[in-house]
Amino acid sequence: MSQALKLAVLGGSGVATPELIDVLTRSEDGPSLHVALIGRNADKLQAVAAMCKKLAAKSKPSITVSAHTDPRKGLEGADYVLNQIRVGGYQERAFDESFPREFGIPGEETVGPGGMNMALRSIPTVIELCRVMEDIAPDALLINLTNPSSIVQYAINRVTRVRVVSVCDLPMMAGQMIAELLNVPRRELAVRYTGMNHFGWVTGVKRHDKDLMPEVLDQLTQVPGYPVDKEIIRALGVIPTSYFKYYYHANRVLAAQQGKHTRADELLALEAEILTAYQSPSGDEKPASLVQRNAAWYEHMVVPLLMAHARNTGETLYLQVANHRALPFLPAEAVVEVPCVVHQDGFLPQAYDGGLPPDLESLLLVNATFEMLWAEAILEQDHSKALRATLMNHFIADYDQARGILDKIWPI
Repeated sequence: MSQALKLAVLGGSGVATPELIDVLTRSEDGPSLHVALIGRNADKLQAVAAMCKKLAAKSKPSITVSAHTDPRKGLEGADYVLNQIRVGGYQERAFDESFPREFGIPGEETVGPGGMNMALRSIPTVIELCRVMEDIAPDALLINLTNPSSIVQYAINRVTRVRVVSVCDLPMMAGQMIAELLNVPRRELAVRYTGMNHFGWVTGVKRHDKDLMPEVLDQLTQVPGYPVDKEIIRALGVIPTSYFKYYYHANRVLAAQQGKHTRADELLALEAEILTAYQSPSGDEKPASLVQRNAAWYEHMVVPLLMAHARNTGETLYLQVANHRALPFLPAEAVVEVPCVVHQDGFLPQAYDGGLPPDLESLLLVNATFEMLWAEAILEQDHSKALRATLMNHFIADYDQARGILDKIWPI
């Protein structure tokens, strides 16, 4: 492609952002790009942008980088917008990962009460930025990384005209794990993932049209340390993602968390180390601390989606999209995560293969209803909907627990 594209990055001051630039420089036959980094903290933004510019200087085709604290300036003329904002930073993530423990619930930033609070913080800011997009870059495609991504995307779909798709590297990593179990190249496998963000299952594995799911299930149950007990996997006949440890083994996870620092505390320390490396005048390469951060989502999902869409390749990727009829047992407006064929005019979910047993379909329906209600409660500032959603959350056992959580996080 000869025409330069513009990618605007909301949350461009995130310390992992140079990894995005590094991956873009390694994209074969990629288009010329201008990457506009948009962030609120000017000092942090400049440090991140300086490292991005050093990495981009080596790129062919060319990649140029600019930095903006004004979203309107950064979004102007954008073809693509990557949303990776983290409202409240790692300090608020630490709260999300710790306060649920007070209620006997494991702490996690994307699911359970922690995910609810993250959505409560994130959605108003995301919607505000989408309003700017509607005005400044109405034709741009928004690629959403901000978690809990399916709740955030549902809110965007409900009240804005922005074209949005969300990505997560979890299904892709599940496919890679399966390829390693079978000792076959990943490209030779058709791995079916069915569900929602952080709430889904591998439901089918084929190689040259041969069903390998029984072999995969047998192999997986021989692997020590998988986050979900082998008896559950055998009973289900599908492979749950690692996040199901919070549902099936909440007691174990909570016990392991007690008295421990959160992941956010670790990331705060690592962030300071990375920023110090960026500010070093001799640092022209990715610092070891950035490699340690392991921002794999850029390489595995963000850049492949960007390139597939820009080139109109028809490639199949795991994406989060409005359901319509992709999973016929869920509401049309729910946001699901399924394999989709990528075209410039949209994302076509592959036909449902009936790979989930009815009990898991029912769990998905509950999860979809919870996510939609919670997003609507936030958008409408509706306390009654907030209570209804909280009572539907898989982590929450009774009214007193729900009431205590709402008292902790819901605006008065």
